[in-house]
Amino acid sequence: MNKAYVYRLYPTADQKILFAKTFGCCRKIWNLMLGDRIDAYNDYGITLLPTPAWYKDDDRYSYLKEVDSLALANVQLALQKAYKAFFDGITEFPKFKSKRRAKLSYTTNNQGGTISVADKSVRLPKVGMVKAKIHRNAPSYMVLKSATISCDKCGRHYISVLYEYDKTDTADKASDPEKRLGLDYKSDGLYVDSEGRCADMPHFYRKAHKKLKHLQRELSRKVGSKKGEMPSHNFEKQLARVRKQYRHVADQRRDYLQKRSTALADEYGLIGVEDLSLKGMSSSKGLGLGKETNDKGFGMFVQMLAYKMADRNKSLIKVGRTFPSSQLCQCGYKNPITKDLSVRRIICPMCGCTYDRDINAAINIRNEAYRIFRCGE
Repeated sequence: MNKAYVYRLYPTADQKILFAKTFGCCRKIWNLMLGDRIDAYNDYGITLLPTPAWYKDDDRYSYLKEVDSLALANVQLALQKAYKAFFDGITEFPKFKSKRRAKLSYTTNNQGGTISVADKSVRLPKVGMVKAKIHRNAPSYMVLKSATISCDKCGRHYISVLYEYDKTDTADKASDPEKRLGLDYKSDGLYVDSEGRCADMPHFYRKAHKKLKHLQRELSRKVGSKKGEMPSHNFEKQLARVRKQYRHVADQRRDYLQKRSTALADEYGLIGVEDLSLKGMSSSKGLGLGKETNDKGFGMFVQMLAYKMADRNKSLIKVGRTFPSSQLCQCGYKNPITKDLSVRRIICPMCGCTYDRDINAAINIRNEAYRIFRCGE
């Protein structure tokens, strides 16, 4: 099994320069190898498998020797993986990486202790000891395998340390969970659970919308009038302000989802959620839920729940999209009136029960998830 721990890095000015060089060299070696593979196939019909060593001997690319060699070797592996995914029909053909749009990251491997985590720092090849916020430590039985260093658009550096371990936990995951919960997605509150509680997630993007509107208006005024003109320094500074504000909203959202998912994973043994097409909901013009859906981050929330429940030997079960969670009464009657989304409180014509649409859907999701769990589907 593999598990990663993410830490915030605080590199010095010289270390930032070395990180930037490594990011650039990884992007350059990707473009060189991809270009040579394309040219070899187009000109000679052969499959070329270049390596970073080919280019280090070239005087034009002597700067490649200044950075971590394992970072460049991992780029070669990533390109081979991208080609395989293309031929398997999983992704599109690999593309060249742009200096402005490419993600700033690289991966290096631990060889004989070249990577280590201390109390307040992380040791990296070529870089040395980098100051870090070590908010938690990996257990002693885990083996450090690799590390991925990244830098976001706001200039913040992070490291994701990957550990490998043998899963020897003998907890009986198949035992009947005592506490079960169903979650029904709610566009204006993240979810409603089967116990009648609404998450009431704050509207982080909506609250920041006025400030973002002002910042982006100022950014549009600083764009060059001539096509192809390089952006000015004022444009770059304003762009940094816009990115900082967007990052603040994303940090607020992620922090809320982390805390909420941890609380649910600690309390319940089985959680059922609906397998929704969030991309379709956000892009549907008729529903008008694009901003609300993207602001909630329900897909991210489900991912957090999934790995946290797995770490605790608990179960997260996704109920199929075709399951009529909103239409079924607890007596089993399938009410057609629920197809009208404006109807929020429903009276069942069979049993006479009055219930809330969202709470009833969450109860049905919980019951269906428990049925799937018991049947082992």
